[in-house]
Amino acid sequence: MNNITPTFEENCKLFNYTPKGRPLNNQETAELLGFKPNTLDQKRFAGSGPRYFQPKGSRRVLYSEVDILEWLVSGARESTSQQNTTFSEHQTQ
Repeated sequence: MNNITPTFEENCKLFNYTPKGRPLNNQETAELLGFKPNTLDQKRFAGSGPRYFQPKGSRRVLYSEVDILEWLVSGARESTSQQNTTFSEHQTQ
């Protein structure tokens, strides 16, 4: 397989996602991922969810659409026995 990382546009097509063109809040991100907001909170606390931004002096949490879709793609597998890998590692196996 090739070692090409998909573009944002390719990821949007893969997940049938129409970009909003702005950062997403916790509720919007949870909906996109099919999680309850509390599950997304738990993943953020554990460091196992998508990268997020928290403006200095704010409690607000925002997510980049690019980061959310890249996080989804990072879970690509071809079999249930396959170990967790990044997308680029997955492509070279």
